[in-house]
Amino acid sequence: MSVSEEWAKENNLWIPMSEIFNIGLPGPSGNENDTYIHDNFIYKVNNLLNTLSITKFLDRVIYHNEIFPETYYYFVGFTGFEGSSIMPVIRQDFIKDAHPASNVQIETYMCALGFKKEAEGRYINQRYRVWDLVPRNVLADIEGDIFVVDAEIELI
Repeated sequence: MSVSEEWAKENNLWIPMSEIFNIGLPGPSGNENDTYIHDNFIYKVNNLLNTLSITKFLDRVIYHNEIFPETYYYFVGFTGFEGSSIMPVIRQDFIKDAHPASNVQIETYMCALGFKKEAEGRYINQRYRVWDLVPRNVLADIEGDIFVVDAEIELI
């Protein structure tokens, strides 16, 4: 059993994989996240494929919350197959009545936050590099508000 699994169980933050469907109905999934939707929330179970470690993943969650507080991630706990794998579970507010943002909307939004465009979907400021900001990861609601729901982020 990993230290993370042991800690999660000791702190009542372990969701057995056999019970993961209890957190919500399966939603769209990607390379690194399986999603589950319940009421006004979307839960993401991250397989750590892109970050490779829990600490790097949690750092990325902190960076996301600093840059994009409107889509704040809440740590829910861990799931996995006991003794062999562990995956963090996080929650965001579910953005209803939204559609993929255009590249122009994304660029305008990121520039308003003080980022400079490096390449399509890739931005930088004095503290962070943010990428994978493409329409499937950035939503716009009917009022034109922008919501970054998934991004790759690193500290410079």
